[in-house]
Amino acid sequence: METKIICISREFGSGGHETAVKTAAKLGIKVFEKELFHMACRYGEVAEKTLRDSDERAMNPFLFQGVFEGNYHVIRGLPTSEVLFSLQSHEIMRIAKRESCIIVGRCADFVLRDEAEIKLLRVFVSAPFGQRVQRKMEQEQLSRDKATRLIKKMDKQRRQYCEHYTSHPWGDPRYYDMNIDVSATGIDAAVEMISQRYYCL
Repeated sequence: METKIICISREFGSGGHETAVKTAAKLGIKVFEKELFHMACRYGEVAEKTLRDSDERAMNPFLFQGVFEGNYHVIRGLPTSEVLFSLQSHEIMRIAKRESCIIVGRCADFVLRDEAEIKLLRVFVSAPFGQRVQRKMEQEQLSRDKATRLIKKMDKQRRQYCEHYTSHPWGDPRYYDMNIDVSATGIDAAVEMISQRYYCL
C-alpha cells in the first residue's frame, strides 16, 4: 500500500502546529505529534514519567539516565533519549505504512527516508524571531523576556535533536521540499501551498 506522508519540522512559535492541524483538516487525514510519545511508551511498555523529559531532545551526556524497564523492544541501559527515539521511530514507520497522514517533528522525514512505498513531503515552517516571540506572548500570556528565553531554549533543543539523529543542519533548505516563512504567506496560504504539493505527490 502506497501512502503519502507530510513531515513538518518547525521553529518554536512559528505556527507549525496550527499549520499541520489545518492542513490535515483540509486533506481529511490525521496529524500525529504528541500522540507519538504516548504510543512509543505503550509499545515499549515504559512508564511515561521515565521518558517524558526526552521527547524531541538529544542525549545530554551530563545528565545521563539509562532505561532499565520495558519489554523486549527496549535495550536495557540505553539513554532515555535513545530509547524514545527508537520506539517513536517504530511507531512512525508503522503509521506511515498504514495510512497517509501528517507527522510533526520527531525527525520523521529522516526515519522514513528509505521507504520506497511512502511518498514524502518534507516541510520546514519558520517565522522571524520577533514574530514568534509576540505569538508566544499572546498564546501563553508570557512577558517578552520569558517568551524570548523559551523560544531560544526550544529552538536549541530542536536543533540539537535534529542534528544528533540526522547529521544534517536543522532548517537547511537542502533537506526539505518546502521552506515556508508564515510571516510572508500567512498560515491559511501555507496550508493551501502544502495541500497543493500533497495532491501532486
